[in-house]
Amino acid sequence: MIGMKVRYEIGAVNLKISNVTPRDAESYVLLTAADEASNEIVFALSHEQAEHLETELYEANRRWKEHSATTRFSLTDGREPEVEENPDPTH
Repeated sequence: MIGMKVRYEIGAVNLKISNVTPRDAESYVLLTAADEASNEIVFALSHEQAEHLETELYEANRRWKEHSATTRFSLTDGREPEVEENPDPTH
């Protein structure tokens, strides 16, 4: 197997996961990632690789949720967002 490290930065991506079982070969997992412009990346993974990826994604999502719950978001220029104490609903 050829080893390769690639880094893609993709926003708003749709993932499709399929189990493929050919007649004369071992089954594998097909992972398809596509964005809104129909750009597509397809990965063929063994079941072991798919399980490892599932674990990694689960952990990354758990860390993101934990970080999001404890972090106060600010503006990109470093200023804190302005919040009105008692906003007037008529304006």
